[in-house]
Amino acid sequence: MHRDTYLKMTLDELLRACTLRGFQGSGPGGQHRNKTNTGVLLTLRDFNLEIKSCEGRSAHENKVHALHRMQMALALQVREAPQVPEMPFPGSNGHLQPSNALFPLFVAHVFDIMATRNGDTKAAAAAFGLTPSALVKILRQDKACATKLQGNRKQNGQRTLKL
Repeated sequence: MHRDTYLKMTLDELLRACTLRGFQGSGPGGQHRNKTNTGVLLTLRDFNLEIKSCEGRSAHENKVHALHRMQMALALQVREAPQVPEMPFPGSNGHLQPSNALFPLFVAHVFDIMATRNGDTKAAAAAFGLTPSALVKILRQDKACATKLQGNRKQNGQRTLKL
């Protein structure tokens, strides 16, 4: 399956596509955390991705965190050839929140375009009808996106952005 197929799935569908394993979380949290398998290890074999989550006190909470992280890991680590025509901008008025269900898919497409253009944010912004500064503002809302953006810029010999 293609990356975008996984990114368009609901969290329940993505969970069915992954392998789920529980483990005992370590660290603070007391008796409940030390005696129960509330930690979650989510594996997506198609792309060899593993995501751990054990910061919550319940397995359900950790499962949701792991699924959101899996979506972002797919978006940031798996590159595909940009599709033509590109998806329409899923936000409004140049704004898009990370809580939007289409945020990981948008991020994936942005980094696909940037990968073909030596990390140029102008081309990716233009594909969605945004200014480069609006695109950077959207990406810097998520720490992993901002880190990936800075890494791409360094790799391509561009100056880093002030985030």
